[in-house]
Amino acid sequence: MNVTPSAVHILRSGRIIVGRRGYAAINTDPENVAIEFKRWMGQKDRKAFPAARRELSAEELSAEVLKSLREDVRRQTGASVKAAVVTVPAAFGALQCEATARAANLAGLEEAPLLQEPIAAAIGYGLKPNSANQRWMVFDLGGGTLDVAVVTTRDGRLNVLEHRGDNLMGGKDIDQLIVQRILLPALERNYDLRTSGPNTARAALLPHLRTKAEEAKIDLSTDEEVTVTLFDIGKDNVGHPIDMEVQISRAQLEALMEPLFEKCCDLAHQALTGARLNGADLDRILLVGGPTQTPLLRSILNSRFRTTVDFSADPMTVVGQGAAVYASTLERTKSKVVERDLPPTNTDGRLNVKLAYEPVSSELQPTVAGRFLNSESDFEIKLDVSDGFWTSGWVQTQGGFFETTVSLKENDITTFWFYVRDERGELIATNVTELEIRHGLVPSAPPLPHTLSIEVVNPGKKSGLDPVFAKGTPLPAEKRVRYRAAHALIPDNPKTDLAIKLWEGEYSNDPEANDWVGHVILPSSDVRRSVPEGAEIEVVITIDASRLINVEAFVPHLNQNFSSKLYVPQREERDYSDLSIAVGSDAVGYRQRLDELERKLSDSNDPTTAEEIDDLRSAIGSLEATAPKSNQSSEKIDPDEARRLVEKSKSVRGQISRIEERAASSGNVAANSNFVTAVELAEGVVGGFGTSLEKQQLTMLRRELDRAITKGDNRAAQRACDEIDGLRWRVLGKQDWFWKEIFNSLQNSGGPFSDAAEARHQITKGESAIAAGNGEGLRAAVQALWKLQPKTEADIMQDRALRSGLRKF
Repeated sequence: MNVTPSAVHILRSGRIIVGRRGYAAINTDPENVAIEFKRWMGQKDRKAFPAARRELSAEELSAEVLKSLREDVRRQTGASVKAAVVTVPAAFGALQCEATARAANLAGLEEAPLLQEPIAAAIGYGLKPNSANQRWMVFDLGGGTLDVAVVTTRDGRLNVLEHRGDNLMGGKDIDQLIVQRILLPALERNYDLRTSGPNTARAALLPHLRTKAEEAKIDLSTDEEVTVTLFDIGKDNVGHPIDMEVQISRAQLEALMEPLFEKCCDLAHQALTGARLNGADLDRILLVGGPTQTPLLRSILNSRFRTTVDFSADPMTVVGQGAAVYASTLERTKSKVVERDLPPTNTDGRLNVKLAYEPVSSELQPTVAGRFLNSESDFEIKLDVSDGFWTSGWVQTQGGFFETTVSLKENDITTFWFYVRDERGELIATNVTELEIRHGLVPSAPPLPHTLSIEVVNPGKKSGLDPVFAKGTPLPAEKRVRYRAAHALIPDNPKTDLAIKLWEGEYSNDPEANDWVGHVILPSSDVRRSVPEGAEIEVVITIDASRLINVEAFVPHLNQNFSSKLYVPQREERDYSDLSIAVGSDAVGYRQRLDELERKLSDSNDPTTAEEIDDLRSAIGSLEATAPKSNQSSEKIDPDEARRLVEKSKSVRGQISRIEERAASSGNVAANSNFVTAVELAEGVVGGFGTSLEKQQLTMLRRELDRAITKGDNRAAQRACDEIDGLRWRVLGKQDWFWKEIFNSLQNSGGPFSDAAEARHQITKGESAIAAGNGEGLRAAVQALWKLQPKTEADIMQDRALRSGLRKF
């Protein structure tokens, strides 16, 4: 078959069956079959196989599919595949790409560069004539994911202008709609399928119904009506065998699919807008993925974008075809290392030749150059196309170097035989005997689909994001960024470990609204002496073309580099089933924030913002309706549904944060009042207790604040206000009376401490420090008492989530 289904069936004996036969076992042994696990790559969720008493992660299941494909190649060709291009949705996050790379490694692939699927599809379509200087939209709706990319083929180079995607939208969702809206209601009218009770029949029926739904969906792409036979698929709650037929028409199916397809088209429209184009600017829409064979989708795309919808390639295999063409032009990196390290002499007598050429060319007459590595003599070289299409003739080398133009077959791979002869016309054995060059689209550097940021502590201790790589950055990329330590790093004190936190997403003012990528820890156990607060920290982040991340850090104060396995992606994977449990309480907090926003904006008369708030209230209502309840069964919810819920919650949070930021910078009276209050408080403290330098700093910050307010730049005004407030706290922190007030408050509070004996000891030390006028001793006692104040588990989790070890330089 042309396609191997991503299905894994594990028998009681432990035998693993992959592909079509594994997928067929859904009807007979659904509990021990895993399908559609691509969606939960990069998550901690695992699939249980009760018969074999095993649990596998998505990457382990993916590795089994890759092993099966490798075995197919070995059986059919005798070749052992050690390197392969693996395609991923462009919408995949960093952790999902990392998990895919690990799956390839588990499958025995020594090298597995990742290629974004829209790029692979465009290469596949670009093999046809008349592909130059075009604008295309690649519309890739697969079984589980959606990718939409706007690309150009100007001057023979394939460039991605913009991308949008959804990792939780695909053919699987159409199947779910058929089950929930058509098949289950039909069954419920004739059988007992109550959802209450510990062992309902409904759950056992679902795998069979999904298979039937997928078959009906495929048939309805060509037929106007199908009959779904539900026979021998199980029993209802009272033991009656299920035996019935359900008629489904194409009209019924299209009514279910249309809202989902409209969402897909909305994302496509966003991609066009991001590329500053409209439908009329497109030459074609390239269809990729099985669900794009649906007539309704093709009709909607045509009517929405008014351009040609191209389905001339097989939508199920065009990504694989493009990836294969791309793979055929890549050199093994290990081969490159060997070639670079060749000794100056060759023990087997062969002449070592180093060739330089582009394996993919948009020109029909590219250049091939080379030099001899282990001989200073001159020779003649010749390049012949293997089928006699073209020859270079004998070309004389000069100083061991040569360069010649070659001719390529249009839109094809041209194989050249390489010959070398001496002055007597004797052929000489070389380490290179042939080379291949493909004529066609040359993929430009793949773009980064999501902004990658480092979390920083802003003035006022509020967390924010500092974008390091903007969305669309060409890959590979590397950047060195300087920060300051947000707190001291003290040797052998784990509580002072310095965290570098990575996020991807576009909500720069609210880290938690983005996707977690991971954290890097500079541990106290690895430093020889203390790193003071404010010390410089250099962070170097590299992202390769496969979007695999590496992080290094350098601390100039110690002249020490931290690099060995700082970033371990697998450690950062999250369990969305667990994360979804907090969505209900998060929704309550979102409502409170919206209420506060409405009070602040009550006089603004901004209909757009009011409409946004109304939409958010509806979204919050949906979150509350679908969030797991506190009394719900302890059984984990479906990973797809859990992730969908968490992603929707983060989106709501991000949108609220943006409105809050807009409100804060809207120049309203409340904001100006806050600025005035901050200045008055700072003037009282800095004027009374600050040094002359600190007073000058306050004067400069006031001027900066006044200029920002005059220009109406409320973001700059807020930044200046935060710095003024930070200056006030720094001055207060140097005053002994300030620490004495705090000490007295802690001493007289009578509140509980986590260690009462230690608290009494610190109070005694504080009293002695006050009597002796020892300001440093008093500060140490207060800080120790702060640490002894008990925290709830929620407080601890929140501190861990919000604390970053960096602030901007």
